[in-house]
Amino acid sequence: MTTPAKVLELAKKEVDAKYKEGNNNDTKFGKWYGNNNQPWCAFFVSWVFYQSGSTALIGVQTPKGFHNCDAGLAWFRKHGQLADVREAQPGDVVFFNLDGIAGTSEHVGILVENQPDKGQMITYEGNTGTQGSANGDGVYRKVRPYAKVAGVGRPDWSKTK
Repeated sequence: MTTPAKVLELAKKEVDAKYKEGNNNDTKFGKWYGNNNQPWCAFFVSWVFYQSGSTALIGVQTPKGFHNCDAGLAWFRKHGQLADVREAQPGDVVFFNLDGIAGTSEHVGILVENQPDKGQMITYEGNTGTQGSANGDGVYRKVRPYAKVAGVGRPDWSKTK
């Protein structure tokens, strides 16, 4: 059975390995998804869920998951699976609006810890960097303020085997 702990364990392995991309967004995640040399934060999230055997929990643009943040967020919205940011739980999929353009999401990660008392959350993210961008060089553990959250998708864990 896939659990939030299993998803987080897989993501943490990439953080601990200090995974870094090659030239021009060359990543194992993009190669696996079949669309290498592109922004890859959604590929990373999709890869983690796929490896845990639970791709269908995060919205499917292809059999491997989603490759567009706005489309992933729209899937959770359509299925009534958005959670309040203050009630986000480990394993939730967090979509970010880092560029400030209202109504969009250009980055995504997996929630590790919610800290409502501080108005922030800790996530595992691909295609980010030490400065917190949405187009970085690796997989990192990040601290993000609620103000940058565009939406929190809650996987329906009851649908796992």
